[in-house]
Amino acid sequence: MTRAHGKRFMGIPDEFWIGFVIMVGFFLKLIYCIRIGYTGGTLNLGSWLDLTGGNIRGGHIEVIHYFFTFHRLPDFSPAGLTGYANPPLYYLVSSLIMEILHRLLNWSAGVSLSCVQAMGVIYVMIGECCVIGILQKLGVRGRKLVVGIVFVMFFPTFYHLAAAMDGSGMCFMFSAFAMNSALSWYRSRRVRVLTRAAVNLGLGLLTSYAAAAVIPGMLVLFVSAVNDGRRNQKPLREQFRRFGIITAIMGLFWPLYISVRFRLPLFYAEGVGAKILPPDTSPAVRLAWPKSDMFSSLHTGLTDVFPNIPAQTIKTAVIDFQAFRLTEKGGTQLVTFLLCLCIVLCIAAHMMLLYVLFANGRLERADRRFLFIGYLSVLVGYVLVCFARPYTGTMNFKNIAFVLIYPLAGICACGNGDTSDNRFERVMTFAANGMVLIMALLTAFLFGYY
Repeated sequence: MTRAHGKRFMGIPDEFWIGFVIMVGFFLKLIYCIRIGYTGGTLNLGSWLDLTGGNIRGGHIEVIHYFFTFHRLPDFSPAGLTGYANPPLYYLVSSLIMEILHRLLNWSAGVSLSCVQAMGVIYVMIGECCVIGILQKLGVRGRKLVVGIVFVMFFPTFYHLAAAMDGSGMCFMFSAFAMNSALSWYRSRRVRVLTRAAVNLGLGLLTSYAAAAVIPGMLVLFVSAVNDGRRNQKPLREQFRRFGIITAIMGLFWPLYISVRFRLPLFYAEGVGAKILPPDTSPAVRLAWPKSDMFSSLHTGLTDVFPNIPAQTIKTAVIDFQAFRLTEKGGTQLVTFLLCLCIVLCIAAHMMLLYVLFANGRLERADRRFLFIGYLSVLVGYVLVCFARPYTGTMNFKNIAFVLIYPLAGICACGNGDTSDNRFERVMTFAANGMVLIMALLTAFLFGYY
């Protein structure tokens, strides 16, 4: 971890506060997982049933049970069965954990599944540490880095990821790993670093197709590397060839398997949740700026959904499925305030990102391209998928949680946090820091108690 230039807050070095924030974020996520249980917060879970009679229903827990019972890939068409068409890495790892805890140690299925859910905390924490590494490679230091760490440890989406019984947390981890490794490679040009990026990207694609959204940003770094070293391109071509082969083999294995064996479309995915597209919904309605009444319901269950993509995405980023007990006194007011605060913070972060990309020029050109193209590719890909598959499981911010890396880079790279900052940088930094701190305190209280 980079030293924060010896700065102190309340007489204590920043290094201590960094470790303290990380530990609090870890334990709060663990507490939230225990409180909500493995049956909450995830659509189409299925159940831990006896599969020996061939009674296949679908659902994430059932897929784990299938691998636990039969120790093989599905030998039947996954069409119409939730979870079976998804890339299998998360289910394989989860079934291995169940093998150890349930079969070898003879723990009950419920306790073992709770441990599988708690592994999501580990996946998310590793991914968050990779995000911190990305910020450091972008030149973020000192108090700015502390603010970035507070953001990733307490933004509500990461609590939903940690508690989800699906592959979204693992996908976030491998995607952040791949992005961090790609930035490391651009600075070092070492073959093993690019190989690590390819393996992490491949593992991400073996967990969820959503990991493909980070590829354009990584390709921008490759193009920038070629432009920087025009006189010696052969070693780079050899590295890119290795990257392409590793990524293609790992990323295309599963879609080719189900396409060739079961005659399904390439990258086939089963719709999850209710279909929320009324027959008369136009693209303009789906992409319009959300109206305030769309946020009147503070849960996003199957009956509280909208075809409007921004509204549904914002709601799932902050409150998601039955995340809070609103029957507690003051719960509705606190959750409403958290939602509004996160929306305002998101707007400020985007303003700072635009400033970083096009105005202040403190980041290297390759890093600015990486942020700009990477951010656009994630958003455009997400919108296209939402149009193609208008289901509640698709229109969920957990699927693109790594997109937070880009506006967070705007918050942290907008100025240096010292006297060299201009007026815009000082004002926006002060406002963003205050909102991040309030968000962290409110998130800690709501997810730790409500």
